[in-house]
Amino acid sequence: MKILGLDPQESLGSVIAQTYNLPGKTISKGTFVTSEIVGYLKEGEVQNILCAVPDDGDIHEDEAANIISNAIDRSHIYIDTASTGRVNFKSRSLCLVRYKRDLIKKVNMVDESIAFSIVEHNQLLAKNDLIATLKIIPFFTQKKYVDQVLSILDKNELFKTHNLNKKEVSLIQTSFEWQKKSMFKATSNVTRNRLEALDCSLNEEKLISHDYNLLRSEIRSSIESGIDILLISGASAIIDRSDYIPKAILSEGGEITQYGLAVDPGNLLLVGKIAETIIIGMPGCARSPKLNGFDWVLQLLMADIPVDKEELAEMGAGGLLMEIASRPLPRALSKSVNKREKKIMGVILAAGNSTRMGKDNKLLKNIDGAPLIRKIALEITKSDLDGCSIVLGYQSDKVADVIKDLNINLILNPLWKEGQASSLKAALNSLTSSYSDLLIMLGDLPGIKSGHINRIIKEHLSSENRRSKITIPSFKGEKGNPVIWGRSFFHDLSNLEGDVGGRVLFGQHPAAINLIEMDDPAVVTDTDTPEDFKSFLVNRA
Repeated sequence: MKILGLDPQESLGSVIAQTYNLPGKTISKGTFVTSEIVGYLKEGEVQNILCAVPDDGDIHEDEAANIISNAIDRSHIYIDTASTGRVNFKSRSLCLVRYKRDLIKKVNMVDESIAFSIVEHNQLLAKNDLIATLKIIPFFTQKKYVDQVLSILDKNELFKTHNLNKKEVSLIQTSFEWQKKSMFKATSNVTRNRLEALDCSLNEEKLISHDYNLLRSEIRSSIESGIDILLISGASAIIDRSDYIPKAILSEGGEITQYGLAVDPGNLLLVGKIAETIIIGMPGCARSPKLNGFDWVLQLLMADIPVDKEELAEMGAGGLLMEIASRPLPRALSKSVNKREKKIMGVILAAGNSTRMGKDNKLLKNIDGAPLIRKIALEITKSDLDGCSIVLGYQSDKVADVIKDLNINLILNPLWKEGQASSLKAALNSLTSSYSDLLIMLGDLPGIKSGHINRIIKEHLSSENRRSKITIPSFKGEKGNPVIWGRSFFHDLSNLEGDVGGRVLFGQHPAAINLIEMDDPAVVTDTDTPEDFKSFLVNRA
């Protein structure tokens, strides 16, 4: 193809390479020059026309696009007729689209004049959603390039859609006595909504005690009913293959396909099978409607795609679903965060065993006739936070008992022995996308009042770009607690390991620190030892 300046008569049969705005008529770029078009140009006194003239062996963009698109199976997709060298491929039904990335690359490597773009591998699409676009970029391309693409398509399926099919699905939830029933109702609702989005429904659900023998019995009953998929949401996260859920599956003659998933959130997911029933041990994040690895596995099962080790391993590419500080949210998501101007969740970390306090659990020691943890929980629930949670671990039943009447969500951390980082991860996994910020409170700050918390909230909300800010109270230059973290740091927090808290990240993000000087030492006064506890009581008096 050549771009030439021609007089109107010479331009016959070529393609106009720029738009001409004539009196009463606009001739758009890409228009074939016919005798009628020549007439318009002469009437407009256009002396020289910029045209695309084909070389030997060239074919027009629309012809090339139609030839290639006609080589693609139309049985499950809609294909538009080419216009301006573009053909769109759309879905006929709710489906997943799958392909091999190397094949897409191979088509695009034929020549720069041919471009094929497609949505993500395993993308869930509704009816009439755009799957892919083929674009012939110049006005003409060489037919030999089109033939090369056809040769590739003759041997390979460029992409394939997999319709989602209805399945028989049941849900078993296990619970501890002290856990709020509202949490399990919320999990049920979220699960039902997930299934409905996949044009499926929940056939049956059971809420039982977190008891191994009872769980075995319910699994056996579910399998005997002939269901396709059994979902199990445990009272606590599955910590290894010897935990209740995998152990019960094996005891009933089943097998574990895989424990652990290379998608975050969703790492603690389990896939198993008994007879023809697929069993999913749900990760804690599945209680939230936010996208996580459980969604991806569920979609594959609905599309009758075998969920084997290789398929699960491939999910790691693109499997980091949480936002990280160095990569801003996409514009659409960023706008949704901005709409949630005051959605801050407060979390008390209360899972440790307070070894420095000796034999006593410091959280249960009395101050003014009430356990320390109840005193702190009362203050956090009186504050301006939009929601409150507490992470439990050591002596969880005893700690839960002293706050069970308060409006605070209980989160169990079965990995509490691994240190504070595991409690941070448990808190973040329970956080829904409606919260843009997280206040982290330690469970041993007896002097903290709701007024302190409200001051920190106010300062955080007034900071510019708070999503990427860490608001920290201080007293005489010493950094204290509680700390509010913008959503940009949730991924960094969830990746911490061992007995460390968010404080280790302060030095990595100095520009994000929003330090608030307080006039009360309560923000830096904790009670790790019996001496600390005694000192607090003396100083307060």
